Amino acid sequence: MGLIALCLWTGLTIGCGGGGGGSQTTQQLRVVMASPDAPAVDILIDGVQVATSLVYTNSTSYLPLKAGQRHVQALTVSNSTSIFDQTISLTASANLTLLLTGPASKIQEVLLTDGSKTTTTTTGTGKVRVVNASITMGPADVYIVNAGTGLAGATPVATSLSFDKNTEYESVPTGGGGYEVFMTSPGTTNLLLDTGALALTQSQFQTVIALDATGGGFNYIALTDQ
Repeated sequence: MGLIALCLWTGLTIGCGGGGGGSQTTQQLRVVMASPDAPAVDILIDGVQVATSLVYTNSTSYLPLKAGQRHVQALTVSNSTSIFDQTISLTASANLTLLLTGPASKIQEVLLTDGSKTTTTTTGTGKVRVVNASITMGPADVYIVNAGTGLAGATPVATSLSFDKNTEYESVPTGGGGYEVFMTSPGTTNLLLDTGALALTQSQFQTVIALDATGGGFNYIALTDQ
């Protein structure tokens, strides 16, 4: 995945270096490919290519954009066929993550507001949220626990979290052995996904995205939010 130089994004960002004109509100957008059968795609915003060869489980970096309506497209690398073409509204003073989910024949969008600009942490904690972007998992209970402690006595942070839904950011202690996310069949301890230990630092925000694994079962990606 390659990124086009920021100074080439005429009309998308505030100018690089000199240049006149008043200040304009910007925020950042990150795009995540969460469609398991999607081919490699190029990402265009307002007709300008901003990322190349984005594949399943990968994401762009945060892209600085002007607030307002932005036209987002995903075009296949092989023949420039559009598999996603939507106009989305970017809110001022917010960083956003756009997930492209579902089958490639009918990609859906999930637009998340990333919390570092809107949510604060307390000393010794970070924030973690979980997204169910698996086509085949179905609704699941979500647990976020200290790594290695298991599910005994744990309370889910969300119950029956369905496809394309996310939990709120949850406060998680930092340090020690990290944290661990479990997803289970609703109302049971039938394990669907176990991330193993994940590291979190003071005041860090993370998004854990549950996905379909190639070859069956479930997998995840963990992203650091800005």
